[in-house]
Amino acid sequence: MADSRIVIVDDHQLVRAGLRELLDTFQKIHVVGEAGDGLSAVKVAQEQQPDLVLLDISMPQMRGLEAIKEIKRVSPHSKILMLSMYEYPEYVQVSFQNGADGFLLKDAAVDELKTAIETIMAGKRFVSTALSDSIIRAWTRKQEPSKTEYMRVESLTERERGVLKLLAEGHTNKEVAKLLHISSKTVETHRSRIMEKLALDNFAALVKYAIKEKIIEI
Repeated sequence: MADSRIVIVDDHQLVRAGLRELLDTFQKIHVVGEAGDGLSAVKVAQEQQPDLVLLDISMPQMRGLEAIKEIKRVSPHSKILMLSMYEYPEYVQVSFQNGADGFLLKDAAVDELKTAIETIMAGKRFVSTALSDSIIRAWTRKQEPSKTEYMRVESLTERERGVLKLLAEGHTNKEVAKLLHISSKTVETHRSRIMEKLALDNFAALVKYAIKEKIIEI
């Protein structure tokens, strides 16, 4: 593999520092920039024209899913490896639809990160091993329409729609509470009511619903 110039994008400084320290141990890898939000990521990508961007999926200002297109616009040759703590096939699908080249879970082993980078820089796509089976099942199985198909987002209050949007974008209960200036307990209450109103039984279904109903942009 030829030398690769990499930009790290994550809204947590400790995560960026840890990734930089780790990448410094890899041969032919050079970290040339960092960013803590989507808008800054686009700016850094435009300035540095990196070979690869390690891009967190959940960030302020501009989410990772939205930043993919903008980064590709200002730095067309840059490869993008999405980083996420969420094991949702919907996120993987949207990431690739928007132009990403790989999707890696944040709890992946160091060797898998190295493999992901090498695979992407070789011109191939990469998906975390832990996600492969669930993605195949989600994309190939035939599903009967459930009652969620007939539920309407209008059944939610304005506050509940706001909470749903932020949760589906990947924010934690604590982050939603801070953004909306409410308590984490209140967020959890809203979340429970949203799940009940929309007849959803897990968070992955909530994300899928939000994408289908265009509550979050893809």
